[in-house]
Amino acid sequence: MLRIRRLLLCALIGGAALAGAAPLLAASPAHHPEVGIGDDKADLFTDPRFLALGMKTVRYDMHWDALTVKDDRGPLIAWMNAAHKNNLDVLVTIDHTDKVIYKVVTVCAKKVHGKCIKHKKKRKAFSQTRVLPSPAAYLAAFKAFRKRFPWVKNFVTWDETNYYGEATYDKEGLIASYYREMRKACSSCKILAAEFLDQPAPRYEVSITKWAHTFIKDLGYQPAYWGLNDYEDANHLVTKSTRELLAAVTGKIWLAETGGIVNRRSTTSKQAGFTQSPAHAAKVDNFILHKIASLSPRIQRIYLYEWNAVTKHDSWDTALISYNKQPRPGYDVLAKTLDSWGVRPNCAISLVPPNCAGYHPVGTTGSSGATGATGATGATQ
Repeated sequence: MLRIRRLLLCALIGGAALAGAAPLLAASPAHHPEVGIGDDKADLFTDPRFLALGMKTVRYDMHWDALTVKDDRGPLIAWMNAAHKNNLDVLVTIDHTDKVIYKVVTVCAKKVHGKCIKHKKKRKAFSQTRVLPSPAAYLAAFKAFRKRFPWVKNFVTWDETNYYGEATYDKEGLIASYYREMRKACSSCKILAAEFLDQPAPRYEVSITKWAHTFIKDLGYQPAYWGLNDYEDANHLVTKSTRELLAAVTGKIWLAETGGIVNRRSTTSKQAGFTQSPAHAAKVDNFILHKIASLSPRIQRIYLYEWNAVTKHDSWDTALISYNKQPRPGYDVLAKTLDSWGVRPNCAISLVPPNCAGYHPVGTTGSSGATGATGATGATQ
């Protein structure tokens, strides 16, 4: 729900005018980052179209207290076990809790002439979304996760730290404390000091530069890794926010969440400032993988969000696989880009990647199906 609220805010942004559309699959830059998928659904681990691409890293956005919350614990454990079974390197972004607590409060039951003459007890729900854990509580949760999944070595202190939708937007010192505790608890881990959102400041967030500089001052030194969720840059085909972060910090940068928007409900293309469609999303994914990726060797990883749409009416859709199970043009862009970078598809797993056309396993003539040999033949949506 927080993602939906974030996106409804973003929907109000007029957006910059579109830059000239980049041609699909422009010449590959000399430098290219490692590419992965971000998606908290476990569908990708059983999808041959994902497994055939040969990507080695995935990302999970986790509530900081997920292991202690019943509704979070099961899906988290299943997802992590599936990632580990497939020998995938995992990035975990730590996020706010969705937990709700209930308290008994006293309220007015009857008023006379504006004065309360009778009171009653009432059970009231209090959302903990904007309640940040103490450094001690945060560290305990981090250690519990590390004990359960010691093979996970990549973490982000907090998701979209500079965004007003997160309680961290003015808590740089607290996030610096989280970072220090994580570094002490796992010296071998790669820890992203923050994961920024690239919405217009100061209307929707603290500027990336201001937040980063305050954090660095509180920490006392420059961290080695930073994260960025650059939907605004990517979908307007510009590089402003990415360049801002590159100029503000000296560490390496992982684009922890990004991708072309196919559909954002309650937002028209005019409001968004760009056409929302699978074709637009493919241009954006190409722009990310070629233009943004080539800005600096310090951009080390890119996580495209997300793998698959669930329904036609998803409130947020940047998926590479449509709700009707068909690969979208963005999937082809990703597959061809990886192949051009030397990450060859495993056509024995699936023939859906474009570069597997014409391949037939020894002793077979191919078969059809949405995720099998010759792949989907339905309409792209």
